[in-house]
Parts: sequence; structure tokens; C-alpha cells
Amino acid sequence: MRVLVLGAGRIGTHLIRYLSHDEQNKVTVVEKSQARCKEVSNEFDASIINGDGSSPRVLKVAELSNADLLILATDNDYVNMTAAKYAKKDFGVPRVFAIANSPRNKTKMRESGADVVVCPVDLALQDLENMFSENRSNTVLYRPEIDLKIVETTIPLNAQVIGKKLNELDLPSKSTVSLVCRNGGYLQPDPELELRSEDRILLMGEAKAVEATVDQLRSEEEA
Repeated sequence: MRVLVLGAGRIGTHLIRYLSHDEQNKVTVVEKSQARCKEVSNEFDASIINGDGSSPRVLKVAELSNADLLILATDNDYVNMTAAKYAKKDFGVPRVFAIANSPRNKTKMRESGADVVVCPVDLALQDLENMFSENRSNTVLYRPEIDLKIVETTIPLNAQVIGKKLNELDLPSKSTVSLVCRNGGYLQPDPELELRSEDRILLMGEAKAVEATVDQLRSEEEA
């Protein structure tokens, strides 16, 4: 696979290292810093071009039109978005993977042509949320731009919902029980399925509705 990586900073270097482990990948790197170009050249088996990734001339020199995958990993979202536009419109790149340094630029990055957008800030916030949840629930995925949240939660030993069927619960309409994990296996969320303590429930839907569902499933019986 022919891969062009724009940016050899902290994130870009990790991606270059991963791609370089597979001998079938032909990796080309565009990096603005001469010092970083030298470091990458000394460490990895990749073609290095010193230049601005938002320049059509530099992208042409890097043979972007021959790339199977473009990875946008610079620390400048404007550069990443500009390169994404050129990649799709002028170079016909089939797949574009982009890093959004700011969460507010994720939508713009997709509109520019990126097929997949990852934001390190979102990932950090997700981990922080999981830490504060104290095993109450674990966020698997959160896409605020479309208000989609997927979480996993566990039914406590004395929860009110134990022994009740899914169709007996008045759960929020915009939250869906997607899967029930039990005894090392999983069960489809049949309406007649009775919940047990220690069941792990995978929920999907609008963020507020999912959070309300977690509260309901974990509500404990009063002493």
C-alpha cells in the first residue's frame, strides 16, 4: 500500500512507525521541519520530503495521485483541511485519514474530504469521563457532532431492574439496548429477556438519553 503522511510530529511519528513495520507499505512523509525530516530519515524506511503539506506543488512532488491512503497528521488543522480538499478534488485519493487538533474542526475536516477524522482531545475527554465514572459506566464511543454515544454499564447486585424483562422497562426512547453480555457470552436484546445482576449492557443513542438509561439500569433497591 502506498501511504503519504503529512506531518512527522508526535502523532505522525507513531503512525509512521506503525506503517513502516509492514514491508508491503511504501511510506512517503512530508514534513515542514528540516530537523524532523532528518530524524525520520534516520529512523524509518520512508521517503522524506521537506515542505508544506498544504502546497499543491509539494503534494505533486510527493506523488499524492498514486497514494492509496493519505494521513493528515500535522499540528495545523488548516493545513490538514487544505490537503484533504486537494486530495479528493485534484488527486483522487481513495482514502483520507485526518487528525483534528481541535474538536471544533472535526466537521470542517470531513467537509474538506477526510473519510475518517480522529480528535485526540475527544479521546482524552473520553478517558477522563471514564475515570470519573468510577465503574458506573464506560464510554465506548462519543460523537458529539451527531449526538451519538455508546456506553457499557453493569447491573448492580441490588438493582431495581433485576428480574424484569426489557419490555417491562420504561427506558428513554432515544436510547437503545444493543447487547447484553452474560457469563462470558452475549445475548441479543430480546424484549422478553430478563435482566440479572452483573449483566453488562451496551447502550447506544443520544447522549442525554443514554446517560438517563444508565441511571435507570443502575438504580438500586431502597433498603
